[in-house]
Amino acid sequence: MKHHGILLLTAVLALLAGCGDQDTQTPGAGGKGSGKTVLQMWHSQKRQNEDALKDIVARFNQQSPRYEIQLHNLGSYTTLFQKTRVTIQGGKLPDLCVAYESMVSEFAAETDVVLPLDGYINHPDYGLSKDEQADIFPSFLQSNRYPEFGNQLLSFPFTKSLLMLYYNADILRAAGHGQPPTTWDEFVQQCRDVKAKAGITPFSYSRDPSSFDAMILSLGGKLVADDGTRSLLDSPQARRVLEMLDTLVRDKLATVVPLQSDDDRLHFSTGTAAFILRSSTTRAYMRKDILDAQGRDRFDWQMACPPVGTGQPKLTVLYGGNICVFKSTPERQRGAWEFIKFFVSPEITAEWASRTGYLPVRRSAADVKTYAAFLAEHRRNRATFDTIPCGVREPSVAGWQAIRQYILEQITRVCKGQATPAEAATAAAARADAELQRRARSASRKAK
Repeated sequence: MKHHGILLLTAVLALLAGCGDQDTQTPGAGGKGSGKTVLQMWHSQKRQNEDALKDIVARFNQQSPRYEIQLHNLGSYTTLFQKTRVTIQGGKLPDLCVAYESMVSEFAAETDVVLPLDGYINHPDYGLSKDEQADIFPSFLQSNRYPEFGNQLLSFPFTKSLLMLYYNADILRAAGHGQPPTTWDEFVQQCRDVKAKAGITPFSYSRDPSSFDAMILSLGGKLVADDGTRSLLDSPQARRVLEMLDTLVRDKLATVVPLQSDDDRLHFSTGTAAFILRSSTTRAYMRKDILDAQGRDRFDWQMACPPVGTGQPKLTVLYGGNICVFKSTPERQRGAWEFIKFFVSPEITAEWASRTGYLPVRRSAADVKTYAAFLAEHRRNRATFDTIPCGVREPSVAGWQAIRQYILEQITRVCKGQATPAEAATAAAARADAELQRRARSASRKAK
């Protein structure tokens, strides 16, 4: 195992060597000959999303007299996270890096490399005005403030999306329901009614820690204690979520799809499932899946905020990465901020949202012609935009990346009948607490 670890580290460092040359240029792209400061950005966008990002970066490079962005695609968030951690220990970090909140916390906890953006967003000359800041959805901006690090703005919204309930309205109507479920009790009942009337397994379930987190929060629960040293994965709300999943599986109301598969999307698009829980970005792929040869939907499908506990306000979790800036020189840091500011301008965030299925960062994007047309195209598009104020972030504490795996393991044990909901909740909490306390001890030693 030790030998394998050395080989993995060597491979990672070799890959990083190919991405880390801050001065590498392509002919005719600016760079040394242009007199511009060239900044490196690591990301993990794919297919049409990467094409959209390349176009936006090219536009920034063309209009900026001082800076040029060079993109490096590292494949996935997991690979990006691992390579960044290795580079922090010894290597040249990029100027900008896309990462989830919990990843940014890991970077900041390991060493003082993450640049706080408070001084940039509030700068009187090149910051964002009060009106511009108010135009950004508050939940997006707040999710990039880190209580663990003095509530500093350590990253900025980038690829934002929401967990949404996708539902087959035709199947629901046939089962006697004109509206999607708004509470989890209604959800279970509608699943029973669909199974009885349509003879299908109503819910295609993809085991995902984020959807599990959303369910706990939607019941009025919390995931981590206020001081960040203890999880609340054995709370009554957490146990209730596991009990509900246990019921859905045992009563054959849910099909548990293989990990990392798109089988839930397949079940929904072929009409063999009435419900799935997925990121709002799935909408673009689902739309292609469901279109017939004439370009029309084969059935009436819609999107809604996921159910909540009885008496609880609408709530869902925020998905998606953010941009963090690594400390370098004042000039490079300023250039990184200029790109962020460009990327979240109303016109660009509207274009990004229209082309990728991600959400616009600013409210005023709805007034931009391209995105206004997208919202008017179908009510499911508007449903996601209107759900943005209901989005809340998952924990941003260092260690939550590991805890997500512990959550997944216990969900799997319950779904396979290997543990009761109570046993799984206790086990998840014990491992999560050990991880959080280990992190707290490490932070305390560093502080000394």
